[in-house]
Amino acid sequence: SGKDSATTSTEIRIQAIYALRRVAIKLPHKVRNCLYPVFKNPERSVEERIAAFIVMMESEPQASFVELLAQSTQRETSNQVGGFVYTHMKSLAESKMPRDREISKACQKALRLCKPFDLGIQYSHSSKWQAMDDSLEVGASVDLQTVSDKRSVLPRAATA
Repeated sequence: SGKDSATTSTEIRIQAIYALRRVAIKLPHKVRNCLYPVFKNPERSVEERIAAFIVMMESEPQASFVELLAQSTQRETSNQVGGFVYTHMKSLAESKMPRDREISKACQKALRLCKPFDLGIQYSHSSKWQAMDDSLEVGASVDLQTVSDKRSVLPRAATA
C-alpha cells in the first residue's frame, strides 16, 4: 500500500544516512555536504534529519561547522529536531571523556548560539552518562538517543 511504501522509503533513506558513518571520518567534507541539506530540509522526516545531524557530528566537525549547526536551531520549526540538536550538543559540551575533548570545546562555544529546547521526554532527546577515574585514566560512557513523534509519548526509535 502507499503508506507502507512511504514508510519503507523513509526507513531506507535513514539506513543510507547511517551507512555514511563508515566514510564520515575519511571523507568528512563530502559527507557533510551531502547531509547538511537533508538536515536543513523541513520537508524531510524528523528521523532523517536527526540521522543526518548525528552522522555529521560523528564526522569530527570543526568548531565553525558545529556553530553553524547550533545557529540553525534559531530558525528550527520542529521541536523534535531542535530538542535533539540542543540536548546532543549540551551532552557533548559536558563530556569529560578524553576522546570528546575537541568536540566538547566546540559544543561549549556553539551552545551560546543554540536556541534552548528543554521540552520534556515526549520530544527527541540525546543524553550521555559517564564515569571517569582520572588517576587510572579509565572511563566509560553510555549514550542514549531517542527519536520521538508528536503522535505518541513513546519514542519511535531509541539507540544506546
